[in-house]
Amino acid sequence: LCMLMMGPGGTGKTWVVKALKALMDFYHQGHRIRYLPPTGSAAALIDGTTVN
Repeated sequence: LCMLMMGPGGTGKTWVVKALKALMDFYHQGHRIRYLPPTGSAAALIDGTTVN
């Protein structure tokens, strides 16, 4: 699954990503997904790494 999530600030993007992460971890599948936000600040919010 390749997914791009866009929207203005405050629309719940981080909430959705954290919920997806929790769901994957619940089913012991967290290792199967990578979170690649475009900025370092976004990466820090979701414990991911940047695209670059």
